[in-house]
Amino acid sequence: MKWGILFLSMLCIAQSGKGQEPAENQLLPPPPFQTERAGEQYGYLKDKGKNPYEKGLWDGLKFIPLNEDGHFYLTLGGEFRPRLEIYTNRNWTSEDETFYSQRLNFHTQIHLGQYVRIYGEIYHGYTSNARQLTQDDQIDLHQAFVEFKTPLSAEGRLAVRLGRQEMGLGAGRLADLRDGPNIRRSFDMARLIYQRKNGSIQAFYGKEVLVGFKAFDNKFSLFDNDASNAELWGVYGSFSFNDQRSIEIYYLGFQSKFSAYSDVAGAESRHSFGLRSFGMVGKKWKYNTEVIYQLGTIGDSDIGAFNIETDWHYIFAGAKWKPTLGLKFDWSSGDKAIGDGRLRTFNPMFVNPAIYSLAGLNTPVNLLSIHPSITVYPRQNFMVNLEYALLFRASVADGLYGPPRFQTRMANEKADRHLGDVIGLLLFYAHNRNLSFNLRGSYFISGGFLEETGDSESTFQIAPTANFKF
Repeated sequence: MKWGILFLSMLCIAQSGKGQEPAENQLLPPPPFQTERAGEQYGYLKDKGKNPYEKGLWDGLKFIPLNEDGHFYLTLGGEFRPRLEIYTNRNWTSEDETFYSQRLNFHTQIHLGQYVRIYGEIYHGYTSNARQLTQDDQIDLHQAFVEFKTPLSAEGRLAVRLGRQEMGLGAGRLADLRDGPNIRRSFDMARLIYQRKNGSIQAFYGKEVLVGFKAFDNKFSLFDNDASNAELWGVYGSFSFNDQRSIEIYYLGFQSKFSAYSDVAGAESRHSFGLRSFGMVGKKWKYNTEVIYQLGTIGDSDIGAFNIETDWHYIFAGAKWKPTLGLKFDWSSGDKAIGDGRLRTFNPMFVNPAIYSLAGLNTPVNLLSIHPSITVYPRQNFMVNLEYALLFRASVADGLYGPPRFQTRMANEKADRHLGDVIGLLLFYAHNRNLSFNLRGSYFISGGFLEETGDSESTFQIAPTANFKF
């Protein structure tokens, strides 16, 4: 029960932060922790007189001077995330499971003046269920990179980042952090990032890090031509035209030594071209629309696939609890015919396996889905989201795929197109900046395709989770 003692200790420490002195001169709350922790900057702590933020409980760890003038400094941080996962009829079978999982990580970064920083992070993941392959790793080096920055103009700056690193792009349709399981995704990568006030352009090449289960066995494979790790390269541009609207335009290349779909299997080389537009229309409409087209080869077949997603939300800004109504539509192409020498199955590449739920039953491949939702805020730090998803096969000549891109149910042209419906629930409560709780649940009601092709018990999953960050 060491994990329980550790968590209770952290909880008591976080509670002690509530006794801080009130802010003076209307100081701002400290900035929230970022999803990608490597993007956090704490240089504002150098000059206490010019610091615009309230004093944080852990400020002493965020700016540790290494020389007299403070141009060299050290930052420490970390996270502890315990979770209980409960399944009824897991994977549409009659099997029930309940198990504990946890994530524990610690990171540090050293700033050597304005232009050089070194970042490192170690990860530990544990689960009491030995079959959870993406959740268990004794301890390993999750990130380790050096970054060099140089100003190119009054408004532009170029950064070169070399080493092991996380990378999430845009809305995460093709490259996301895999934040649902215990072990997030990282790449051994070389990356150029050019930033201006109104946008950024980055170019990169890397290989996904394959997670081992023992201590420090995640091999560095960037220069190993025999390694089986999937490769990713591309150019990604993000631009803001005003305070309300932004676009992203990109090209991503993907290489796998072996992939398998309904129609074909073999070495896969795929090229994705995408355009995303997102932001606000007025004060009440929020939108996110993305279009992706893919081409390339796999085995002896040519690739031609696409994904279209549009997500709209209407905000009742003046109403109690600030209710928001949402409607999302997703169309991920599937293969049209067996043996025609052309694969039309969309590949989401490095998508988060929890894109639809922590149950990880399906992923955006050969999928048509409609998601009405409602979100309310009973308190400023408490959110409730309820979603209903209707899921269908985009093509009856293709099967069902699970995360991140593996076929779990073979194609059957005579079977029903309807996969099922999912009721999803998310409760999120932020106790303070450091400590939060969430409850994620889903109920997958099996549709005709599952009933006609194998196991089809409706699956229930719920996962109460705590998250402590510093």
